[in-house]
Amino acid sequence: QDALPQANIGTIRNLCAAFLFQGDTVDKQIKLLSGGEKSRVVLATMLARPLNFLILDEPTNHLDIQSREILLGALQKFTGTVVLVSHDRHFLRSLVNRVMEVDHGEMRSYGGDYEYYLRKSGHLPG
Repeated sequence: QDALPQANIGTIRNLCAAFLFQGDTVDKQIKLLSGGEKSRVVLATMLARPLNFLILDEPTNHLDIQSREILLGALQKFTGTVVLVSHDRHFLRSLVNRVMEVDHGEMRSYGGDYEYYLRKSGHLPG
């Protein structure tokens, strides 16, 4: 509630439910949450604010499968720009439309989805 002071309690509860916080977990103190729960709180707060640019470093780490799918759905609906680092291939395949590869101090840009990047970069297993 402190992070979204303009939102009413119904909006906050709906956001909590979307990120799998229900019942008593809604009122838990942050310090009592697991690592995955803390990650979901941060992601829910970020996605609820009127932002147009997100930088995410391994956003699916510590998330269970259901939480990953919720995050993926929220990011697919996000209208701003997302820069992310991830080793989660399913996440990358479902989300990205450009890949920036940094290798040995050189950056290469691939203007296409993850499969395009794999083909063009020669990283596709053959």
